Amino acid sequence: MFENRHVLNEEETRIHEMIREMYQHATNAMEQAIECLMSQDTEIADAIIKQDNKLNELTRQVEQECLMVIATQQPMARDVLDIIASLQISSELERIGDHAKDIAKIVMMMDPSDFSGPMDQVSAMANLCQDMFAQAMDAYSRRDVELAKDCANDDHEVDELNNLASSSLLMQIATQPDQDMHATHLLWVAYHLERIGDRIKNIAERVVFMVTAETPDLD
Repeated sequence: MFENRHVLNEEETRIHEMIREMYQHATNAMEQAIECLMSQDTEIADAIIKQDNKLNELTRQVEQECLMVIATQQPMARDVLDIIASLQISSELERIGDHAKDIAKIVMMMDPSDFSGPMDQVSAMANLCQDMFAQAMDAYSRRDVELAKDCANDDHEVDELNNLASSSLLMQIATQPDQDMHATHLLWVAYHLERIGDRIKNIAERVVFMVTAETPDLD
């Protein structure tokens, strides 16, 4: 029994390490996506797109590892909660990477000479998402329910910034039709950042589930 417990602990540790590696890739992709947006650097955008396969591969590895542990190690209830939460978090991390990749694709289509629009609000959304992301993953590492709840609460501010940016961009489309393509691109960037905020909130909810076995809606 002790030997089985030791093997299970080792496999859970390996899952946690892969989750942390996924987080590092995803947060780097987010940071680079905003960097290439603000600088209109298409080389950075192209690199983000090409690096996305690494997150996809890590997601598959986490899925295989989690299923193998459940099938072979007879985990106890608290271990099952940990494994299920980690599996769900890996999916959210992969989707965050996809949103960063989509922002990079948008940058590839933008006019590099046009910096009009609510760039301050878009930048503020990105910075807040980065802070939330670090907080959510810290809560995961520490199994800290209160920290996870605090992180989820910040998603309201992301939504508010998205509403402000979207209103400004829609006004720009209505009054400056010659800039409607640029404004549309920024609308999509804001959308992806808002969805990243939602994904991070989902990670926070999974942390609460992992610790308490409850499935809260942290809206």
